Amino acid sequence: MLIHAPSASSGSLIRLLDSLKKADFFSSAIPRLTIELPHVVNDETKRYLEKFRWPPKSDTRTGSLLSLHHRIPQRGLSPEENSIRFLETFWPADPLSSHILVLSPQAELSPLFFHYLKYNILEYRFSANRFDAENLLGISLDIPATFLDDKTAFVAPLINSSDSGDAPKVSPFLWQAPNSNAALIFGDKWVELHDFVSQSLSSQHLLPTPATLNEKVVSKSHPSWLEHILKLARARGYLTLYPNFENPDALATMHNEVYQSPEEYSDELDDETSGTVLTADPARHKSLDKSEQPLAMKSLLKILPFKGVLPKISEIPVLTWNGEVTSIIDVLDSADDYARTFRREIGGCKESAVEKSQIALMAGDLFCMDNR
Repeated sequence: MLIHAPSASSGSLIRLLDSLKKADFFSSAIPRLTIELPHVVNDETKRYLEKFRWPPKSDTRTGSLLSLHHRIPQRGLSPEENSIRFLETFWPADPLSSHILVLSPQAELSPLFFHYLKYNILEYRFSANRFDAENLLGISLDIPATFLDDKTAFVAPLINSSDSGDAPKVSPFLWQAPNSNAALIFGDKWVELHDFVSQSLSSQHLLPTPATLNEKVVSKSHPSWLEHILKLARARGYLTLYPNFENPDALATMHNEVYQSPEEYSDELDDETSGTVLTADPARHKSLDKSEQPLAMKSLLKILPFKGVLPKISEIPVLTWNGEVTSIIDVLDSADDYARTFRREIGGCKESAVEKSQIALMAGDLFCMDNR
């Protein structure tokens, strides 16, 4: 689990860590926790971390599973530097069984969040359904209030009932847009993302500015690394699984009363808000206008649709990155088109270049800057 601590407010970080301490991990191994600290750590955060223990209950077999990383540079990070720093915080020893849960410090988690993740991982990574879920990038705990542009309100899709007279039903859904609030990313996709970003940054310094793929489609209210994940998702046809429940209970809720923009964009966004994080304009960043949801506390069976039976991937609604209802086949077809444009504009491949075969855990087939 990875948390990037905010540079000013300590309350949001403490609230998130308190919710992690209340989580039910039942008989499973407690996951490691990494907290990335800014250069300046305020006194309240220091005092809290001095007493904070992970796991909450001491275990002599595992010892401490907490890692604190402290940033040395005093200046703000550029988008490129922040993306590199973010990705370098984790590397899976076994990409097929080791995954990363990325948490915004503004999130608060339900005690049931680990139940939900493990239940879905067992179903879509280890059951017979795994063959239909190969393009699953990860699992979100949160439904964003807006699309990635942070301007357009997002409404989760429903599925039509087989009985024409029945109302549409609530269902989890697959969305090509990744999530930075509270989402698990699978280890194999994380390794591929490392290679993708490494080669993308090399291309950025060596090749001309792309003609059509240079547009930034992810709002600066989201961290810069989310743009890289979106590009990989669009080039591969990867999808993130999002929850959707019949009642208002949530696995993660976001607290925006003391909003802090991503550090790499803070100067730009603070100019919009007269330098204060307390009055960020919901007209510009609609995600800040989302009401906080109550956290699920009792049982997954009480909130999961379909009486707790997870649907097959083929039965789940699918959305493109910009919210159009589609199918997995169409997502993969669009990914082929996007990948061809990406190879030419960012990957440095000529029109006549033979397309390379995709190698597992690698993104070299999208680039022509070396012989890989």
